Amino acid sequence: MGRSGAWVPPGAALLLAAAMPLLLVRPAAAQLLLTSADGGTTFKLGTIAQIQGEATDNAPGDGRAYNLFFRRVRIEGAAQSGDLSLFFETDSGTLGKGNPDGTKQSATGLVFLDFAVTWTFAKELHLDGGLIRLAPTYTHNQAANSTLALDISPYAYVESTPLETNSGRDFGVQARGYFDDHLEYRLGVFQGLRGKDEVNPFRVSGRLAYYVFGAEEGLYYRGTSLGTQRTLSFGTAFDTQKSYKNYNFDVYYDQPLHGGDGLTFELDHSWYDGGAFLPTLPKQTTSLAEVGYYFHSCKLLPFFQYAQERFAAGVAQPSERRFQTGIGYYLHGYNSNLKLAWTRIDRDGLPGANDVVIQYQFYVF
Repeated sequence: MGRSGAWVPPGAALLLAAAMPLLLVRPAAAQLLLTSADGGTTFKLGTIAQIQGEATDNAPGDGRAYNLFFRRVRIEGAAQSGDLSLFFETDSGTLGKGNPDGTKQSATGLVFLDFAVTWTFAKELHLDGGLIRLAPTYTHNQAANSTLALDISPYAYVESTPLETNSGRDFGVQARGYFDDHLEYRLGVFQGLRGKDEVNPFRVSGRLAYYVFGAEEGLYYRGTSLGTQRTLSFGTAFDTQKSYKNYNFDVYYDQPLHGGDGLTFELDHSWYDGGAFLPTLPKQTTSLAEVGYYFHSCKLLPFFQYAQERFAAGVAQPSERRFQTGIGYYLHGYNSNLKLAWTRIDRDGLPGANDVVIQYQFYVF
């Protein structure tokens, strides 16, 4: 490679200067909240935007790629009426990022990333239907606005392309419930890969999680609470369709400390085998480990993330490892923050690469 050290991407100073006025303004708790005359129905609308500048080694060449783009631009909505609730969000990911052929990624219209309707019968039984993000691991189902590092695991959705789904989501229905404020279950049936003439059996996914200090009862899991909530969970899950199999285990720990500080730790491990049904998903394991410490007094959160994708013997693809270290400045918590991170990418038998990213997040919901 020749140039293996870290560097600051051109345009980073411009991004930082542009973000500073937004960092100094406290966003409202919600962008728009409507309530019916009788108070029985509410509708909330918000948005998340992540502006990102990056410089990446253009391996295996000796050059570097530079970009300034939207990592995410989303409109989010939620409605509640009695026992029925709705959550949806649209998405334009990597909007404006350059492609190797010289073009830029552009918006292709309004695309629903999530659209889930929930009917709550009791705490022990929720029925979710629609376009739902599955929860094989904690990172797979983690909200984008509160991730500890720059993002969730880079290998969280390796099944999505072979199954012709989008970022871990699929169309289907699932039962979800919570017992004694400690045990969570999820069991769902989803479209999966329909195949020619739509004759394939449905995809089935399930999860069990035990929470030591009280369950998270939302459709999606949160990331770091910035020292405000205590969570310790142990989860296991499966995902299968015909000969495709995926088994998972995860641990999530979030601990407030004296003075408003907070410690966050996560560990996820997954086993994948696409079998004859998904030949483009070779047998492999993926892992994630990350830790961060939030300093309340200065609103800084240094973090470290390690992720790997390891293929089984005989698979003609190089295994990969990523080491990321960085720091976040949470002037207004999730609503307005700035992150700077360096990532080292190592691939078996290939030159390594470096990635430096500065990301500003604006979030209201």
